[in-house]
Amino acid sequence: MSDERAATAGFRPSAGEPLTREAREVEDRFFAISIDLLCHLGFDGYFTRLSHAWERTLGFTREALMSRPFIEFVHPDDRERTLAQNARVRAGGQALEFENRYQCKDGSYRWFRWNAAPDAPRGLVYSVARDVTASKQAEAEREQLVRELKAALSEVRTLQAILPICSYCKKIRDDENYWHTVESYISRHTSSQFSHGICPSCMAKHVDPHLEDLERGK
Repeated sequence: MSDERAATAGFRPSAGEPLTREAREVEDRFFAISIDLLCHLGFDGYFTRLSHAWERTLGFTREALMSRPFIEFVHPDDRERTLAQNARVRAGGQALEFENRYQCKDGSYRWFRWNAAPDAPRGLVYSVARDVTASKQAEAEREQLVRELKAALSEVRTLQAILPICSYCKKIRDDENYWHTVESYISRHTSSQFSHGICPSCMAKHVDPHLEDLERGK
């Protein structure tokens, strides 16, 4: 890209509305001090103007960023959907809070959130991006914390499922160190109700001998 193209693209005034020196100075000042990342992107895929925030954020000079197709700076995993979004904007649509990652000079990546609109007569897309890397990292940390809390809760539930029970009388100890029969403990902590019967082994071991004793005592 020629120096003339880099210097003049994106500055053309509307027909019959020449850009005054004062207006140009205001625009230059806006691009110089803006916290957000401002840009003009040609329909050919090259940046034609960038605010100073690009250099502060990515570490590349603006000349380096304008010397290659913009897509080369986009994270490989984000390129397909970024190109699709760019095509929609060039066709007359808008980008609203579109997110992707851009490469820094040190090889790391920053998350950008974009708003963009086309200027078809000039073959340009006017865009503003905000660096949302910190909020994305905070969101990831929150999600990790939620996962850890869910895992911890699952472990607590597992521990609660291990009930201290007497080896002899089979009573269960509650959290207040009181001992309860199995029936009373389960009834207290669940909606289950009990109906009592006698199993065959208990019938033979306990009931039948007692009946025999009663018969002999007659």
